[in-house]
Amino acid sequence: MTTITLKPDLTRQIEHFAGTNQTQKDAFIDKAVRQYIAQIRRDKIRAETESFTAQYETLLSHYLHQYVALHNGQVIDHDPDLRALHLRVFARLGNTPVLLKQVTHSSDRELIFRSPRLETNAT
Repeated sequence: MTTITLKPDLTRQIEHFAGTNQTQKDAFIDKAVRQYIAQIRRDKIRAETESFTAQYETLLSHYLHQYVALHNGQVIDHDPDLRALHLRVFARLGNTPVLLKQVTHSSDRELIFRSPRLETNAT
């Protein structure tokens, strides 16, 4: 277990909000840090998606029908097999957020929308 020292004002706030929510301080901190990390991961993937869009024409000319791995705005690997690409990227970077996306012509995409239909018994 790792010990982390917090500033007194932050400690008081944690104690206050943990008490208000009837939560143990450790559980409160754990949840807060996990949410913060999740937000960082979402922001990273959003930035990589923007990089993908900005580089789309270049990606299209080099990696058509392949999956690319974008990290810090750069293609770090590519493969026609998503699983093989994922395994290599994970071996190299661990849990670091990396965008894995297939490069296709927009007309190659098939979108299927499933929508529930409510049926009523008319009596």
